[in-house]
Amino acid sequence: MQRANYFTFVTLINMVQDKVRANTTFLMPSDRMLSKTLIPEKQVLEFLLRHSIPAPLFFEDLKRLPNGTLIPAYEPEYMIRVTNKGRKRFYVNNIQLVSPNICIAGDSFRCHGINGVLKREVSKRGTPISCSHAAPPPAAPGPLSSHVESPPPLLAASPIMSPSVSPPPEESDMGTQKSTSFNLQFRESYSIMVAFLILSVMRLWI
Repeated sequence: MQRANYFTFVTLINMVQDKVRANTTFLMPSDRMLSKTLIPEKQVLEFLLRHSIPAPLFFEDLKRLPNGTLIPAYEPEYMIRVTNKGRKRFYVNNIQLVSPNICIAGDSFRCHGINGVLKREVSKRGTPISCSHAAPPPAAPGPLSSHVESPPPLLAASPIMSPSVSPPPEESDMGTQKSTSFNLQFRESYSIMVAFLILSVMRLWI
């Protein structure tokens, strides 16, 4: 594994070797690439996990994968996209694999040299691509207002629209007056007749 051009990566592995898992494929940037990269000591393991595939894969195994296949890295939620353009033009996340099968001894580890460093922000699974022209999501409906508007008051019926209700017919005073007048006349006539009869009887006795 300590081949020329990849010594720096091997040194990083030795720094955290007790945390390195077996059955791993390492994608190893060259010493020249790593010399341009600042890796804090507390981020060494994270860097190695990003450049590690949880399976011992020969280069022939990688070439059999369909073009565009996403392979999970040991770093959580980090994906590595495989691109095979033929004629030894094989890429992982757009970084060319230039030295296949650097280490093939044993069954636990495989190593392939790459011409670059895998960036953390590339191919993050579950991270949406933002678009400045995208329409904003619809606002969530707010809670219903507890205030309920009362229905408008009913219009007062106008005299024209209101049905006219005639009062019940009252008894005519004319009939009453006629009846009273008739009774008075009858009584007067009856009194006159009685008086006339009495006078007639008195004349007979005289």
